[in-house]
Amino acid sequence: MLDYYQILGVESTASVTEIKSAFRTLAKLYHPDKNENGKEFFTQLLKAYEILCDHKTRSRYDYQYKLFKNNTAIPRAEKQTQNTKTWRFDDKEMKRRQYYNEHFKNKVKQQEPLSDIEVNKTNYNEFKYVFYAIPLAVILFLFLVKMAQSNGLNYSVKPTNMTRNK
Repeated sequence: MLDYYQILGVESTASVTEIKSAFRTLAKLYHPDKNENGKEFFTQLLKAYEILCDHKTRSRYDYQYKLFKNNTAIPRAEKQTQNTKTWRFDDKEMKRRQYYNEHFKNKVKQQEPLSDIEVNKTNYNEFKYVFYAIPLAVILFLFLVKMAQSNGLNYSVKPTNMTRNK
């Protein structure tokens, strides 16, 4: 991974104005119109400038570069011993694992795969019950009103005479 701070010749704590001024001075020296041999370096210079001037891309670059430096700082032989886990089991854990391997895995192997089992699918639509229930409820309500009226129970309101006879 390229060190864009080193390419521009600034420190990692440099401000945007310092990065811009460093870019301008190096761009004058290595621009392809003035220096034909500096074309590759100029492309690296442009990329470094674009990344380090934008706050979001600069913070992303700093994070990735930090990870890169940390991973490459440790020699490969030391990395392997550092990342290797040593597993230690007591007898209880070993017995638990053996029980699991013998019982549960064997049961799973004996079961039929789900794709072989036929599933009876029914077309269940809960709205059909609503379409049946509403007309039945209306009919029942009208029947009860009719029965109440036929028994002499009349719940209609009659106007009363509010004037007094003297």
